[in-house]
Amino acid sequence: MTAGPGRTLRAQLLVYLLVPLGLLWTVDALHTFLTVRAAINAAYDRALYASALAISERVTLSGTTPVVDIPPVALEVLDTATHERLFYRVGYRVGEGADVFVTGYPDLPEPTAGPSGAPVFYDQRYRGDEVRVSALRTDFPSEPRVTVLVQVAETVGGRGGRTQALVARELVSQLLLIALAAGTVWLGIARGLRPLTRVSRDVAHRSAVDLTAIAPQDVPQEVAPLVFAVNDLMARLRTTIAAQRRFIADASHQLRTPLAVVQAKAELALREEDPEAVMLALADVHEHSKATTHLATQLLSLARADPEQAGETCVLDLVALARQACASLVPYAFARDVDLGFEGQGELRVVGREHLLREALANLIQNAVHYGMTPGTVTVSVSRRDGRAVLAVEDDGPGIPEAERSRVVERFYRRPGTRRPGAGLGLAIVKQIADGHDATLHLLDGAGGRGLRVELRFTEAT
Repeated sequence: MTAGPGRTLRAQLLVYLLVPLGLLWTVDALHTFLTVRAAINAAYDRALYASALAISERVTLSGTTPVVDIPPVALEVLDTATHERLFYRVGYRVGEGADVFVTGYPDLPEPTAGPSGAPVFYDQRYRGDEVRVSALRTDFPSEPRVTVLVQVAETVGGRGGRTQALVARELVSQLLLIALAAGTVWLGIARGLRPLTRVSRDVAHRSAVDLTAIAPQDVPQEVAPLVFAVNDLMARLRTTIAAQRRFIADASHQLRTPLAVVQAKAELALREEDPEAVMLALADVHEHSKATTHLATQLLSLARADPEQAGETCVLDLVALARQACASLVPYAFARDVDLGFEGQGELRVVGREHLLREALANLIQNAVHYGMTPGTVTVSVSRRDGRAVLAVEDDGPGIPEAERSRVVERFYRRPGTRRPGAGLGLAIVKQIADGHDATLHLLDGAGGRGLRVELRFTEAT
């Protein structure tokens, strides 16, 4: 059963309540009818038997001939408010002889054979009506034996009328109870939904930028998960919006100066008349443009590294991923006279986002090549240590003093005295990607105390 587009929760709950109650009421109506009909039939049958017994008790024997004195009380027992028609018959037989009519209605249908002294009840159609008959046989101790048969019949319209009246009264009472229950449930639902209404009103009256959590007090236990889910969604939206604002602020702050320099250099080139000076100015513009492009690329990488924007995770082979990423950067390292090598065997499975892990590894390799020795060596390795998967990039450059290692992962931080161009975003991108993968970033000394070894330690996938 599904709610229509305009159906309220209150109406839907009432439907869920009233439809089963209606089905139960229908079953109960049938049960009540059968029970009442059986009770009414039993009461009327007892009255019929009482009349037959009263008549039978007033039968006396004169020789072998029964004499009947029917008392008025015998038939008054059958008097009902519906004024049903009554019939009776008294007959007898001597020994195995033929039946002899004594009094009453001679054509009243006789019963099949039954035991003496016990009533027999049966239904017949008599004079155009359905009748219920009670027959009682009585044996008199005479020689030869005399058997008297007393029959009392009554039309059954009164039974049906009484049954319908009692059933109707009972079913009307039940319907009133169902209506009262529906009204009580309606009021109870309205009262129970008040906290949800307050939550709805609170959210509806908020501005588009108000993402504060909804106060969960006074909400029903069944509604609390919805409130917590909405609050969780708002928290994630706050994080996403904050990341977007941070990216816009970073981009506007970091790109303003390089773009201004490029513009100034271009204007200077336009004013130059000496072809050689123009070429030098254009070369300068080209170098600054490359640096600005690299900065913009890293800013976009930083934005993509946000876990809220990164998409779904999957199980990856860290060895294969690192080998492929390392191979793709061999030309970059070769152009800078750096020997880029890879160490790793077998398979190490981790849960992550492939494009982000490639981004992190590319930043580590480019940093190592850019700030290491020329010529020099950079080694990428993947290994298992203490139940964790370790991805490491090691160079033979000047390294980073231990006191500076906690700061170089901050955005736009560059060590004092650094002459080589850069934006100070490479390790910040790696740190953000590591945090999004529940991995840890470690900056260590290289082999023999030379250079820098950067490790990313992941939880191995089971």
